Amino acid sequence: MSRYRIVVARPEDDAALRARMAADWLRGPLSVSFRREPSYFAGCALQGEHAQVYKCIDTDSGAVVGMAARLMTRLYVNGALRRVGVLSDMRVAPVARGGTLVARGYKVLRELHAADPVDFYVTAILDGNRTAMTTLASGRAGLPTYRDCGRMLTPALHLDLPRPPLPVAGVGFRRAAAGDAAALAELFAAAGARRQFARDYGNLPPGLSLTDFFVAERGSRLVACLAAWDQHALRQTHVEAYTAGLAVLRPIYNAASRLLPLKPLPAPGERVPYLYFAAVALRDDDIALWRGLLRHAYREVRRGPWHYAIVSLHERDPLAVALADYRAIRAAGRIFVVHYDDGADAVAQIDERPPYLDMARI
Repeated sequence: MSRYRIVVARPEDDAALRARMAADWLRGPLSVSFRREPSYFAGCALQGEHAQVYKCIDTDSGAVVGMAARLMTRLYVNGALRRVGVLSDMRVAPVARGGTLVARGYKVLRELHAADPVDFYVTAILDGNRTAMTTLASGRAGLPTYRDCGRMLTPALHLDLPRPPLPVAGVGFRRAAAGDAAALAELFAAAGARRQFARDYGNLPPGLSLTDFFVAERGSRLVACLAAWDQHALRQTHVEAYTAGLAVLRPIYNAASRLLPLKPLPAPGERVPYLYFAAVALRDDDIALWRGLLRHAYREVRRGPWHYAIVSLHERDPLAVALADYRAIRAAGRIFVVHYDDGADAVAQIDERPPYLDMARI
């Protein structure tokens, strides 16, 4: 009999789930943890409308050694909104890796899928997560099919150096106001249909308001927008460790930041002050318009408390070329469409529109 047991996670498990999230680091030159304070379940509202969360218990110690979430939401697929699943927050402690635990977890997912099927799920595996890449996306027997949809670029733009505006003829840039709600909803519908897996922001998720949006206006028509979304009230990223070389350079860099327009590097254990440039929506792929809006947003939030702005654009997105205009911590993750046999036909019909999987919602 296995020492590990997979069961439904309930509200009383919230603290244990948050501890599991904090304990699992994404390791690299800068090792980080992705946390969900003060409530794991409250943070799920950013990812989907309905969350089914499971935990894996070590029956010897009672500790939560694993977790995962299946969520439901509506994404644009081939130009129309469709109910789709999201797989997120899979965590397994090193002591529990190997053996049959992952296969058992996916047996639970198959049961959930059978009870409430969708054509497919979307998920992202961050660069550097070799364990997930080799285990989940390898075609291992007993797991659903993972179809690789390419890389989502997620650079963290340094909000430090002053940059001049990039005016666009006939276009004004400003912060959205309450009266823009209907126009923004119409823009999201028009722009979302041009990307695979784009979110519908007609109903705003927790912590995001209309005044968090920057818009581009041509005449009286909104032609583009993005949201400057600070999510730290619901979820956070903490620096956990630097490599030896970066640890040596950090005091020097931080000393320079007191004299130059640089933002200091956080100490190990500290929260990274960042926000997302999320909900990117343009009526067409006008790169000059996108560059102007991105620069306007950069200039506005640079004056705030944030050190970084994270942008999500697929490697095939024509707008991605603008990301090279900024100093950034380069990061990315691979997008996967995950399906069982009953979703194979639907997945085969997904066309070649560039994906836009907004990492602020994953």
